[in-house]
Amino acid sequence: MKKREIGIVVADLKYPMNIGSVVRTMSCSGYKELTLVRPCESWNSMDAVKFSLFGRDILESAKIVKNLEDIKDKGTVLFGFSRRIGKKRSYPIMLSGLYDFISRFHVDKKIKFVFGGESSGLTTEDLNICDHIVTVDPDIIDNSLSLPTAVAVVLYEYKRAYVLSAKKQVKTAKKLDMGQAGILNENVRELLNKMEFIDNRDSKRVMAKIKDMINKLSTNEIRLLHSILKRVKL
Repeated sequence: MKKREIGIVVADLKYPMNIGSVVRTMSCSGYKELTLVRPCESWNSMDAVKFSLFGRDILESAKIVKNLEDIKDKGTVLFGFSRRIGKKRSYPIMLSGLYDFISRFHVDKKIKFVFGGESSGLTTEDLNICDHIVTVDPDIIDNSLSLPTAVAVVLYEYKRAYVLSAKKQVKTAKKLDMGQAGILNENVRELLNKMEFIDNRDSKRVMAKIKDMINKLSTNEIRLLHSILKRVKL
């Protein structure tokens, strides 16, 4: 399962130490792309560097733009995070369902998570530029979060959902492989019996060894042997 790159966007940053904390969280979570919209002049000051810790390279490579529209294109989907209700916010996506939503509707798109500055979050204008609005369940968090905390919560939840989905796919694949391995084992047994390759006395011992061999095969190898056996039966 290929991990997709998620870009992080912060608009109207006021305090360098906060972007330092955001970058540190990005680094710990595996996110590398940072864009700042209209940041304060001192956004890359020593305060930012000190708080960034492991993420200094992300801070140094950050892209600076004047408007959120500058990063908007047909191949990019912007997800704005907000707790306030207003235009286009009547039916927001819940954070808990964000990963599934992106996986279902935006498989081939570039994804960017957009966060507002410390004072009042994203402006109405910036939220209207975003394609989707995301919020947290009010039963879990009933007030606005600070910028570093909001980014940490979102990145953790998204990566958690990704990891769980990846593990589920691996388990499903293993079940399918074991099922195909069992079928292959029975087909080999049937073929060997027809060829009178083994007798009743050796059957259990020989088939046990063959089963061990088959269980070590990859999915592609099992499929190849299935195809060969079909030809042999013909």
